Amino acid sequence: MIITRTLQLALATVSALIIVMAQANDVGIAALLRSAIDVACTSSQSDLAQMANRLGNANGVEEKLIKVRGVTIGWQRRFTRADGSEIRLQAVAPTGRPQRFSAEYWTPIAGVIRPIMTAVTDAECAIQLGRRLLYDDTTDAAITLEHLDATLVPTGITEPLNPAIPPGDDEGGVLVAMVDAGVNYLLPAIAQRLARAGDGTILGYDYWDLDHRPFDANPARSPFFPQRHGTRTASLLLREAPQARLVPYRYPRPDMRRMTDLVRDAATKGISIVNLSLGSNKKDDWEAFAQVAKEYSEILFVVSAGNNGRDIDARPVYPAVLPLDNIITVTSSEIDGQLAPGSNHGQTSVDLLVPAERLSVTSFEGHSMRVSGSSYAAARISAMAARLLAKNPTWRAPELKTAILARAIRPISNHKIYVAQGFIPDPQTAEQRSPVPRDVELKEIDSRELTATNLYNGHQSKDIFTHELILTLVYFERTSWDFVRLEHALKHAAKILRQCSIYMPRADLHMLRGPEMFLYFTESNAKQLASRLSFRRPTIYFVRDSLKADAYEAEAIARGNSATRPILTNTVWMTEGISNAGIGLAHEIVHLLMDSGEHVDFPQNVMRADTSPENIRFTDTQCETMRRVGMEGELLKPLS
Repeated sequence: MIITRTLQLALATVSALIIVMAQANDVGIAALLRSAIDVACTSSQSDLAQMANRLGNANGVEEKLIKVRGVTIGWQRRFTRADGSEIRLQAVAPTGRPQRFSAEYWTPIAGVIRPIMTAVTDAECAIQLGRRLLYDDTTDAAITLEHLDATLVPTGITEPLNPAIPPGDDEGGVLVAMVDAGVNYLLPAIAQRLARAGDGTILGYDYWDLDHRPFDANPARSPFFPQRHGTRTASLLLREAPQARLVPYRYPRPDMRRMTDLVRDAATKGISIVNLSLGSNKKDDWEAFAQVAKEYSEILFVVSAGNNGRDIDARPVYPAVLPLDNIITVTSSEIDGQLAPGSNHGQTSVDLLVPAERLSVTSFEGHSMRVSGSSYAAARISAMAARLLAKNPTWRAPELKTAILARAIRPISNHKIYVAQGFIPDPQTAEQRSPVPRDVELKEIDSRELTATNLYNGHQSKDIFTHELILTLVYFERTSWDFVRLEHALKHAAKILRQCSIYMPRADLHMLRGPEMFLYFTESNAKQLASRLSFRRPTIYFVRDSLKADAYEAEAIARGNSATRPILTNTVWMTEGISNAGIGLAHEIVHLLMDSGEHVDFPQNVMRADTSPENIRFTDTQCETMRRVGMEGELLKPLS
């Protein structure tokens, strides 16, 4: 008992001594970094040897420029010290004037030089924050990233780097592999969607560190500020594919030949969909993948095109340009189908444009954030593939790829062609649509007339009316708009407008067949459609959906808001999703007649912002304005 107590006291003393020594060592490193920052800030124009001399007891061994798209934005310098440690300095000066300096301390651990601590300044060279890496004594692997304040003292905030995977059960569903920087499986929303074996272990693997913990961290740019990409991408895929079970693979950056083992492991586990939201300019990095992906032709690989703002047909990015039958390459578009700024493209190499700008995802920390880029476009198509596979469990890459590409909408003829197959405007629901017909010319396939007898059920006296309004209604096949729905909406609108003594002697209905893009309202699409038609105004167009960033269920373009788009004057664009179509139609007609986009707060008024069933009334002033301005705009005529 006495020996045990003595041993406990001895161990406690040793532990306390180790802590004190470690703290003292950290203080010494912090002082060294402050000194290095001072040297970097006060002699940033000095050459490598001069800076080494100022650092004292150091040799300058490496210097390189930091470039972004060919433009120099700073420099990096590395210095060795007599004890084997290193100081690494960096200056970032995108405008020529330094905006940030950093200093890093590296030292040998088990014979390998490893990062220990960093300090980062602002443009005035005042240290703003720091980071420190803590290592496992048995494995020599970094296990914790500690945040430091401006004095380089721990803040109490830490980030795990390779934590144990929490226990859990497999909830079942479609297996989808994600090859990325890993995922933060400590987040419940991720952990509960992990695919697991019968014993509870996850099916994924870390091919970077070669362990069973594919935790989200890419230290390639900085070990102190690792990129956390995989969690964001995975959260989007899982949200849009509730059927998916996630198999996370951390990609093998140290040796890309390991992609062979990765793909074979996925095949062994029965995975048919692999998301690859990553790439590089080096073809050699992807040779092993190209060979094994071709070998496993039943697996569909969904690949991001990259975000370099270039044509990858001319300047390739891999694996996006690999000519494999089981690859779909995806890039990011704005919501209206225009190529997003910075997104790569290629008429041969890139298959699809998919809206992936300013999307909401879950960050590594578990917070909601907005992201953009082709990585997320690829994740949306992988989610679509998962939903298709859930409904068609025997499908593999050929069937999945065919079904996905069949939902792509080709650009209208005078649009610039950026991709091979087209644009998928609605990746969350696209598989619910039938495949898109190809090479369809715009033409009228049916026309009808609704007379006053139809609109007023044959028993409406004209005596109460003072003005007449003749409408043209245009709708497309392959939408939910049909003659019956339009007749019902028009009758309801006619009944509402009757309050203001406005009479509809008839309405002309035209059903069109045409390119799929015309089924979606954007200003560009609308201009092209209107320029090809010569129908009487006002014209009401009934489309599938709006692709505008500030989309409404319906939009009226009157004289007052058509200065930059005169070809659209006196048109209304209504989408399938509009509630209370008759009230909505009356509401938009009034916008045209009054030449105003204003709404009111009057109870039960048609011109309230919401088209609720009870909002069917007008004031006398509204009716008078409607008739007067409608006459001025030649939309109404007095009844004789």
